[in-house]
Amino acid sequence: MTHNSKHDIRHRRDIETLLEHFYAQVLSDDIIGFYFTDIMSFSLTQHLPKVTDFWVQQLLSERVYQGELFKRHQEIHRRAALSAHHFQRWLYLLNTSIDSLFCGPRCDAMKQRAKAIAQSMATALAERAEDISGEPGVQIYNKPQP
Repeated sequence: MTHNSKHDIRHRRDIETLLEHFYAQVLSDDIIGFYFTDIMSFSLTQHLPKVTDFWVQQLLSERVYQGELFKRHQEIHRRAALSAHHFQRWLYLLNTSIDSLFCGPRCDAMKQRAKAIAQSMATALAERAEDISGEPGVQIYNKPQP
C-alpha cells in the first residue's frame, strides 16, 4: 500500500485487518512473542474478535467490548513478568502496523490511546502485582520441557 492509497481507519473491518497484521508481527517477535506462544494459552481466532471489539469501542464509539483488560494482563504477569520494555515493544509493533496500512486522525488517536494504555498497564502491574520472583532484577522465563 503506498502512502497515497492509505486511508484512515473507518470500519470494523479496517481494525480487523490492522490487528491481523499486528498479531502476525507479535507472534514471531523475539521480545514479546513468547508471551503468546509459550506463557498463555492463546488462540488468535478467539482473541481477535475481543481485541477488535476493544478498538472498535475506542475508535468508532460502538459499545461492544466486554472484558477485563487489566485482569488478563495481571494473570500473564504472574507467570512471566511484563515490564515497561515489553509494553514499549508492543507499542512499537502496533505503531508500525498502523503506519504500514493506514493514515489519518483515527490512526493518530489509536497510537495515542495505545501509548496511554501501555504506560498505565506497565505502571499498574509494577505497583499492584505480586512480587513474582522474590528477588530484584530480571526474571528469567524457563520454558517447560515437553
